[in-house]
Amino acid sequence: MTTKTRDRPRSLPSTTTKLKTEFGSLFVTVSTDEDGEPFEVFGFLGKGGSFQHGVTELACRLISLHLRRGTPLEEVIHQCQGIQEMQPFWNKLDDGRSVPVHGLGDGIAHILKAHLTAREEREAEQEPDIKAAA
Repeated sequence: MTTKTRDRPRSLPSTTTKLKTEFGSLFVTVSTDEDGEPFEVFGFLGKGGSFQHGVTELACRLISLHLRRGTPLEEVIHQCQGIQEMQPFWNKLDDGRSVPVHGLGDGIAHILKAHLTAREEREAEQEPDIKAAA
């Protein structure tokens, strides 16, 4: 079964999050679609041409491909979280949670989980409106 990859619009809103890691700062940019759902992910870790930089770019390209092909966000998070390839560094996220980041995938999973939490909060806010309309 082949799933069509959604075309990228000319522009998308995005947020960039900085996380501390054993290899320096990991910058993760998540662009969202018209519904506020993650559409693509960009990351930067290490110096250009370094192994860390290349692996970060590879991971983000594959995550973006999955998001654009409709892989559920929960599945992307599940596959990324918990991968431990470096010493954990504690980071405070925008949603107020303090989390240990054990590596590239784990850091991206924490950021995507914040998007999932935001989605759940939007849905909870809309639920009373749906019940009232019924």
